[in-house]
Amino acid sequence: MGSLPSRYRHRFATNSQEHLVLSDEAAENDMYTAVALCNIPPDRNSEDTIYIGERLNIISEEGDMLRVSSTSTGIESFVLRNCVSKVYNRWLFEGITRRNAEELLMLPQNHTGSFLIRKSQTCPGSYSLSIRQNGGHRCNIKHYRILQLHNGWFCIHPTHPFSTLNQLVDYYSRTANGILCRLTEPCLFSDMNTTPEAISSPIVIQRPNLNWREVTRSMIQRQPKRTHEESLVSEGLRETVNAYIYFTEESCSED
Repeated sequence: MGSLPSRYRHRFATNSQEHLVLSDEAAENDMYTAVALCNIPPDRNSEDTIYIGERLNIISEEGDMLRVSSTSTGIESFVLRNCVSKVYNRWLFEGITRRNAEELLMLPQNHTGSFLIRKSQTCPGSYSLSIRQNGGHRCNIKHYRILQLHNGWFCIHPTHPFSTLNQLVDYYSRTANGILCRLTEPCLFSDMNTTPEAISSPIVIQRPNLNWREVTRSMIQRQPKRTHEESLVSEGLRETVNAYIYFTEESCSED
């Protein structure tokens, strides 16, 4: 099982301290993106607010502060490091808690099978797989511990070890086999560029100023077009009513 090919481009390896690190190629090219873990500022009253789940570019890092820019608005801000997570391979989220994982997966753009992987808070050296499943009007977030074995391999169940997290993700993308559901897509970021489609003006249906009890045959009979005043009965309606009256009269005469 551990030799399954991976669909993902960048591979991971383990160092002597049993920490997950990027491959040399990915590390050299800083192959990661970043995502906001909360609304910044939290009051959400500012025009330059960064929203939870929004994709960010990290411009610089100075201690506990990061200088970031929104990929959708281009606005730059200084934020605390713990308000942002670096994301590798689209699904490995750095420095997030169980609660952060649930809040991100609960965003409306995610669905059944959306997932992410994070370092375990309760078991150092291990990781956690968080998966979303929709059910009716509710959605469920389930967490699974990914154990890192002495040989550096990873497993959720001891009978299915994998040499890399990529292979683990690839396997559970094909089959649920003991977990909540099959993995479908990494946790999606909010696309703040998406603007609501222009909503066309509703069709206005005007109630006719016509009382059918007051309709007379003279009103229905064909008349020349008025130049300054519109007829209360349209041409098509006039033809229809004429036909109705004709057939009604014929039917009455037969009785």
